[in-house]
Amino acid sequence: MGMRVRMDAADLGAVAFGGSAAHEMLRSLHVLGTVKDHPLHISWSLEMRERIDAELRKEIDAFAFWLRNRPLGFPRIWEESGVWSWPDQAAAFRKAPVEHYAEQLIAGALEENGRAFHVRLEDFLRDPALRERAEKRVASLHPASLPVLGELAADPERSRERFAGLLSSYWDACLAPDWPSLERHLLADIVRRGRAGARHGVAATLEGLAPRLRVERHGHEVVLSSPPRRGGAPALDLALAEGDRLLLVPSHFTWPQVVAAGHRERRAGRTRQTVRITYALAELERQARPPSPPEDLLGLLRSAADPTRLQVLGLLAARPRSTREIAGLVGLTEAAVSRHLKVLAEAGWVSAERHSYYVYYHLVRDARGRLTDALGDILA
Repeated sequence: MGMRVRMDAADLGAVAFGGSAAHEMLRSLHVLGTVKDHPLHISWSLEMRERIDAELRKEIDAFAFWLRNRPLGFPRIWEESGVWSWPDQAAAFRKAPVEHYAEQLIAGALEENGRAFHVRLEDFLRDPALRERAEKRVASLHPASLPVLGELAADPERSRERFAGLLSSYWDACLAPDWPSLERHLLADIVRRGRAGARHGVAATLEGLAPRLRVERHGHEVVLSSPPRRGGAPALDLALAEGDRLLLVPSHFTWPQVVAAGHRERRAGRTRQTVRITYALAELERQARPPSPPEDLLGLLRSAADPTRLQVLGLLAARPRSTREIAGLVGLTEAAVSRHLKVLAEAGWVSAERHSYYVYYHLVRDARGRLTDALGDILA
């Protein structure tokens, strides 16, 4: 989805951060079910599948219509601002009004082309046409989820308890062992961006969120934007007014996407707008960036990638030789050998020195060292 968010360049208080254990868990479950779209997490997914037993795998598949659709959350149950632990969020999940759970799953069941439709639980239970529409969509995408949809309609409380059990089992098996390290990286990102903002302002906080996000200053405004994706949802174009906020949520499980969403809530008699941007940690961006071979290395490799030129380099490694001698040893004309030597000289493999009527070529001894060092930098 394309995005354009405008805000006061001086209003650092409008920027908040979040690092929720529960939302990271939901995002990781989404990645686990759609790993082909998340190549950086393939190894992680394979490791997690070793930790998941058959019963838990069956439950994850049962809720696939929601978990694989897109990494939805429970905004009326779990806040994303601040840093929240899973035990606190598990308790909040079980205590919240059941419709706050059920309506999110209903929205996932009815979603079409990236658009989620908010339907109240009471309307869903009362309207057979809505249930039939949800059943058809779920049956076409995730037939194993049909019993879950039926249970959601028949007994929302029981469905919620079942989903809570799935999350708790998954947390214990997959995320809890690694959470101290995962959380440390999330907090480090929040601290780093918070300090950058305190020192240099809003624009510094937003710099480098993701490669496809641009940060520009226009007078008293900072504009955060990204180009729309072809065939994607309509662009998000918002201006933050006084009292609105921009919520930044780092994640281990968002790459390669940047997820942006806006919602309004009424507090203290006024409507406040929040724009939430979930982005990948800088470390993941670094891991995803292919190394760029230096031109010097590319020149050495390209020039040597020829059987005749490799023969010539092998001959020159023994001692300096003239063009005529090399031509006789490799079975080519002097003109042909000269062309090969010119390529090697331009790349820095060889140097020439005239002796009377003959031009002698020497192997440049540090060329091999430069090749080894450059390869070592990339392959380290």
